[in-house]
Amino acid sequence: VFLGLGSGIAPPILSTFALSTIVGYYSVFNVVPALHSPLMAVTNAISGMTAVGGLTLVGGGIFPHSTAETFGAIATGLSAINVVGGFLVTKKMLDLFKRPDDPDEHPELYAIPVVATIGGYGFAGITSHWD
Repeated sequence: VFLGLGSGIAPPILSTFALSTIVGYYSVFNVVPALHSPLMAVTNAISGMTAVGGLTLVGGGIFPHSTAETFGAIATGLSAINVVGGFLVTKKMLDLFKRPDDPDEHPELYAIPVVATIGGYGFAGITSHWD
């Protein structure tokens, strides 16, 4: 059993993973500086797909009960960190092109949906509306 993932990982899948790691390493580190913004957008999209894949493995419980659920939770967490970091780097790059006469931004307004979602979950938990 390889990493507790059932009957193991077939050698073709493992070799595909190893080759994709090598190709990804060389393609990312040989990019011209002018192409870093599009590359960051693509890696954010890939991290988003990894987060969705990790969420499908988590299983819906508070704590993981199997190795696959643990790996899904780890993948989701790392992908979320990567996506947030990508947005922060993209924001810093876009600020390089900001003019002094541009209107003010209000990033604190992004907290409204977060507070509403957490409040909704809290309300559902208090009133025991879990299905």
